[in-house]
Amino acid sequence: VYIVRVKAVVMTRDDSSGGWLAQDGCLSRVGVCRLLPSELLGRNVFLIHGERLKDKQVILECFLKKDLVYTKATPTFHHWKVDNRRCGLTFQSPADARAFDRGVRKALEDLTEGSTTSSSTLQNEAELGDDDVFTVRKSSSSS
Repeated sequence: VYIVRVKAVVMTRDDSSGGWLAQDGCLSRVGVCRLLPSELLGRNVFLIHGERLKDKQVILECFLKKDLVYTKATPTFHHWKVDNRRCGLTFQSPADARAFDRGVRKALEDLTEGSTTSSSTLQNEAELGDDDVFTVRKSSSSS
């Protein structure tokens, strides 16, 4: 079950140059999905899943963990780190990036609380409004 799905270019970290490279340069459909609770685990499992639009090949699978570090580098480029793996997405629009960020935050909240509902996130977003919720990690003033 997908929490959110957007179109984006999957990026990988190039440690030799310290930069980010498009994994294949093609647009992909990327989403945060909730897998059915496992009998063994007894809790929700979330996955960031990406497949190329042109041939449906899976090019990104990343399980979310509570200690995920998520960075909104620009309004259209976000990246994250889980364990030693670094992944990123270049979105088509800031709106897609915000939607994806909301999906990741909802999944992380569910992982942290062990719940399947997330009413507190929705309340916070309604109280704060878009500008406060989606501040970018830069020292720039929003207009």
